[in-house]
Amino acid sequence: MIRLLHWLFDFILRTPIIFWSCVIANLIGAVWGAAVWYGPMLAASPLWAWLFIPDCPLAAFLGTIALFGMRAGRRWSFFYALTAFACIHYGIWTLAFWLRQWTGAGVIDPFEVVLFVTHIGLLCEGILFATRLGEVTVLQRVAVVGWFVLAFGVDYGLGYHPPLASHVTFDFIMWLTVALTGGLSIALLALPRRAAQPVRLSTAA
Repeated sequence: MIRLLHWLFDFILRTPIIFWSCVIANLIGAVWGAAVWYGPMLAASPLWAWLFIPDCPLAAFLGTIALFGMRAGRRWSFFYALTAFACIHYGIWTLAFWLRQWTGAGVIDPFEVVLFVTHIGLLCEGILFATRLGEVTVLQRVAVVGWFVLAFGVDYGLGYHPPLASHVTFDFIMWLTVALTGGLSIALLALPRRAAQPVRLSTAA
């Protein structure tokens, strides 16, 4: 399975049209999500909180940088670990959010389906990043976990959590975040210290 994921990731990075499609999709998601979905919340929040508010847009933006880094063979282990954690965390979080909303409302809006599908892509991107983090030290892993624990405190302790929907409650998203942060933290801390390294690729882009 890991070999298949490595092959798939290499194919994406080596194929210009697919690589640039991923980059553009990430950037559109980052800009649209920050401006439209989180825009009103950002406008009403202090500047220091902006780094913690647009969760999925930030993950998509980090993913864009990580794609270029992976393609160039950069060994940014800490950054890749942070990005993989963010993409997987917020990808699963959003899928659970919409499944909960649809189950309660009994109605599925086409635009919500678009958001659902794009976050499947975010999740898959995070999984691919996780296959070649390089050597991530214990201190780096603890720092990644610490960042998401801090983000949890800001979101649910200070009230800067993502907007709710008609059938998605505060308790649901809070405990979902607890489960995802805890589970991914354990997974990250348990990973072997040495993983596959990014390798500079010869591309024609």
